[in-house]
Amino acid sequence: MESAPTDRVWVWPNGRTLGLAAVLVAMCYAGASQSNGAAYLLCFILTSLAIVSLVHAWANLHGLGASVESIPPVFAGDDVSVPVVLTARKGGSHFGVLVSVSDGAPSAHEGAVVPESPSRLEVRFPSPARGHYRVIPLRITSDYPLGFFTARRRIKVAHEFYVYPTPHGDLPFPLTVAPTRQPRDGVRHEGDDFGGTRLWRPGESQRHIDWKAAARNPVLLTKQWTGETDEILYLDWATLPGLDTETRISQLARWVVTAERGFETYELRLPGKIVRASRGESHFHACLRALASFESPAAN
Repeated sequence: MESAPTDRVWVWPNGRTLGLAAVLVAMCYAGASQSNGAAYLLCFILTSLAIVSLVHAWANLHGLGASVESIPPVFAGDDVSVPVVLTARKGGSHFGVLVSVSDGAPSAHEGAVVPESPSRLEVRFPSPARGHYRVIPLRITSDYPLGFFTARRRIKVAHEFYVYPTPHGDLPFPLTVAPTRQPRDGVRHEGDDFGGTRLWRPGESQRHIDWKAAARNPVLLTKQWTGETDEILYLDWATLPGLDTETRISQLARWVVTAERGFETYELRLPGKIVRASRGESHFHACLRALASFESPAAN
């Protein structure tokens, strides 16, 4: 989404400004103490250049547009990657542009931002706490043209992104499961075909564990056969009593990740919200979005 056009450009002195000021004072002193006209002339020329560079520093960021493209979700603790698009005003160009977000390192745009040719760059910053965010605070700076002054502009771009909770916790899956059709003994019968794998749960027989897959996957998978019961795994907030909100959220996120890796059919149950049983990428992200935006109930 495009930035608001009312953002102001501020120009501030920097370390080089102090160095320039010291040189100008020295030249002025030399001209006064030694009646040196050349020193006066050079002092006035440098002062004029500094004033002109201040105006150009302001103009370099004035009219610069910024928008943000789709931001992929991340888990808390990872870096957020923000694709930024810079656009120049008609008839103007912008040079030496640096873009950053929050406490992230600035990303420099190489070359000029020119009209009718949007420039793209990627800005990364440490993810905040889990949540659903709707505003990207961009900070744009430039030392153009001579480096004596730094122009700064802050832009709040309306664009949403999710920070998923960190999957953490070592509690076993809850025992709350339900069959989706008539159960059977789970053993291969004559005429049955291989029907894929699902997550192995403690207490089940180890006869049908897919040991080859175990060498490639951090979770244990058990083989299923056509006709075998397809169970729904309920990941329920209520099965984690005695834990604080963030610990519960992290444990549920861990269960969601593990269940998806194990090709389970699972349902997420939170106070005031239920993500109905399913599996697959869209269901996986729907569950994590629900956990990211969850607000603690008044009472556990």
